Amino acid sequence: MSGTDLPTGGNSNDEAEDLASCEDLAAIFRALGHPARLAIIKQLASRKGACCGEIVSHLPLAQSTVSQHLQVLKDAGLLFCDTRGRNCHYALNWQMLSLAGCRTREFWERLNAAQPEETEQPAGTLPVSATD
Repeated sequence: MSGTDLPTGGNSNDEAEDLASCEDLAAIFRALGHPARLAIIKQLASRKGACCGEIVSHLPLAQSTVSQHLQVLKDAGLLFCDTRGRNCHYALNWQMLSLAGCRTREFWERLNAAQPEETEQPAGTLPVSATD
């Protein structure tokens, strides 16, 4: 099924909203799906904001690499960019990060609620928990 196909049956409005919610969540996961981007988020969380050079000084990455990762985070709406002369000053979009956290919790809660009571887990795996 492609990202634009909707499953048939059921309430199409609810299904369209579910698909849109999943697409939004997947976009956030893609943006956060690289260790360097998580490190950038961590760096920015410890301060009110920073320019690319300040972020580079705390990471073992080239300036061009950090710039590319900053662009991905910005495109996902997870960062604000304030242009100051020739520099961009980056800050976390706390509202979007909070929304991402809520949508992630909702996703796992719905998934766990759909799990049958007596589901056997494959050997060596742990059950999914919303509190983990």
